[in-house]
Amino acid sequence: MIIKLADIGAIMIELILYLIALLIITIFMKIALGFFSKAKHTEFGQVFLTTFLMILILFLFDWFWPGILGLIIALILIWVLISARHHTGFLGAILITIIAIILYIVVAIILGMLLDVSLIILF
Repeated sequence: MIIKLADIGAIMIELILYLIALLIITIFMKIALGFFSKAKHTEFGQVFLTTFLMILILFLFDWFWPGILGLIIALILIWVLISARHHTGFLGAILITIIAIILYIVVAIILGMLLDVSLIILF
């Protein structure tokens, strides 16, 4: 199999976009974790690792078990991951996810109005 230069370029662009998305999600997760005083491991590196594992879980379930049932199982696993890594409890993990999503939407709307673009599609 021959890999063309255009394929390598496309792969690099995908990896860069993946890294940017990972950083954006990590920032909002870190902010959301800040609302919980008993949360542990709230340093950027620890939250980055959690976010990386979250995206990996979503990818694997979307790849091997696409559909709503796979998404529900992936979300439950993600909430267990957040709960276990950051000592927030299961309901705390759900709230952290909701807060991070709301923060993302608010910031995306504000930046979208300022830059006159739609940023909601980045999610």
